[in-house]
Amino acid sequence: MDLRCFSATLAMLMGFGLSAPVAAQSVNQAQASSDARTPKTDELLSEWQLKPRWSVQYDVASIDGPDGLAGVGNFQDFRRAGIGIDLVMPHGFSARLEAELTADPIEMTDAYLRWNGKNVRVTLGQQKAQFPLDQENSKFNTSFLERAAFVSAFGYTRRTGISGQYVTGDWGISGGIYTDPILRLNDVETNSSSFDARTYWSPQLAKTKLHFGAAYHLRDLNDFRLASTRYQSRPALGITETRYVGTPALGVAKEHRFGIEAAFVQGRLHFASEAHWLKAERDLLGDAKFFGAYAEVGVFLTQDSRPLRGGMFGAITPRKPVGAGGLGAVQLNLRYDYLDLNSGAIKGGKQNGYLASLIWTPAASFRLMGQYTKLYYTDAVIAVAANRAYSVDMVGMRGQMSF
Repeated sequence: MDLRCFSATLAMLMGFGLSAPVAAQSVNQAQASSDARTPKTDELLSEWQLKPRWSVQYDVASIDGPDGLAGVGNFQDFRRAGIGIDLVMPHGFSARLEAELTADPIEMTDAYLRWNGKNVRVTLGQQKAQFPLDQENSKFNTSFLERAAFVSAFGYTRRTGISGQYVTGDWGISGGIYTDPILRLNDVETNSSSFDARTYWSPQLAKTKLHFGAAYHLRDLNDFRLASTRYQSRPALGITETRYVGTPALGVAKEHRFGIEAAFVQGRLHFASEAHWLKAERDLLGDAKFFGAYAEVGVFLTQDSRPLRGGMFGAITPRKPVGAGGLGAVQLNLRYDYLDLNSGAIKGGKQNGYLASLIWTPAASFRLMGQYTKLYYTDAVIAVAANRAYSVDMVGMRGQMSF
């Protein structure tokens, strides 16, 4: 990465981080003032509440590889910039509408109506479709700049449909029936349908919070098979369009995806791991089978912990935020990330990734992330002097604000 470019961007992100105490203090004061005016629970049940949402993530990174490799160089851009609203209504109803402004055209992320009962939740509209644990976690609470490689490669995206969830104690199960994203519903050439289900069990064992889960997805691509499907993944960086692993265009009729997950939190330490299999049925051709998995471990250098509840990891709220006499939360994470897109005659490539991240959360709404990634490829789809086995290095940083 060009030293001047890196220094300027680092200064910008550090300036953002150092300005967080003042902003955080203002937010805390505003929240305290709001809390003082908050009606009692019985009064809230009969009222409507409207809450705006907005977020910004800005990334700067450098990718390096063998001489002559395409896609290397310096990158900086908005990773995400979103705006939306949450609406709370009487009798357990709520709604969310949120758009991603950096997409071209602007992309609708969440657009749903929800009802919450004592143990039951029903959601209608565009939503997460029983995603893997790494994708269920909010994009603002990830351990690394990007989620595991299989998440994007296997096409875990929001879709439109109806879902239900039942939770009792430490156990929960959810499922839904979906079609395409809401902006594609008028496109008769790309209609698809799917059934998705996920279950988890998260018991407390002494001072350790455990988590085990499994998910299954069946998707019939219907007319979408005519447009062909590619399974591919970026090199641990969302602001580049380069993919060093990826299948050729495949005429897929149906997809079967199955995943298992496990995690635990004990004080400052956390662990998470998943494995996912995808079988792509093809008309008049043999099925293609792909696999992805990761394992990560993280530890806070401050007296903080990563919350694990409701089948996912929650937001980091520092015990001693900057602006309130503390340092905020500082976390170190390590991950191994594996993706295999080879299946018989299909050579989409294999990726072995080794990732390390350092995350500073000065206050709940602010984040500064740094990451180093070493990626080893075999059967890569981009060759260097006819060589398809090589390694790539990525160094990246992110500044984040979310409210």
